[in-house]
Amino acid sequence: MIDGFTYWISIVGICFAVISFFIEPSEGEEYNCDFGKKIKYIIKDRKGLNAVLKDYEITNKEIERRENINLVVGTILITGSILVLGNTATNHSPKLLPYSTTSIFLFISWLYLLHVTTKKLDSVSYSRVRAIEEVLTEYFKYDFGIHSYLRSKTRKKKKENEEPVFWLRLRRGFWGFILILLSFSWLYLSLGAS
Repeated sequence: MIDGFTYWISIVGICFAVISFFIEPSEGEEYNCDFGKKIKYIIKDRKGLNAVLKDYEITNKEIERRENINLVVGTILITGSILVLGNTATNHSPKLLPYSTTSIFLFISWLYLLHVTTKKLDSVSYSRVRAIEEVLTEYFKYDFGIHSYLRSKTRKKKKENEEPVFWLRLRRGFWGFILILLSFSWLYLSLGAS
């Protein structure tokens, strides 16, 4: 017998997963010329250079902090979602709805409330970091900064737009793919529920 509620919860999970493929965080508002000019003006003396380098360090730590929080919370919620699925499947529980709802909505909550917003905040932070790297590259006459370097290596130029290489898009869609697998698993269980 089909468990209709779990079936529809699974469909909702699949829909949210598909939508997540189209939510691509913007590359961040590229710094405006005034920010670059301010940095160029500030680094003329030693104290200003130290302040810009400290800003660069703090911004990188902020990106790392957000990434770690996202990773820890995501690991807990995603693992929890998969454990709920596995436990329910192996115990052949006749009541799937509370488990499927918990499993799918834990994952959706993490994906949309933390993961996507973290990526958007990171995008803004990376824009600031790249602006600092650009000015320091000019100042030091040295290709300064890993973020600008990685961006240049993961872009293919098409006319005037820079698009990420295909594998970077696949990487960004990984968690949506996992949500699809989780939702399909619940869908399968809903069709075989007794």
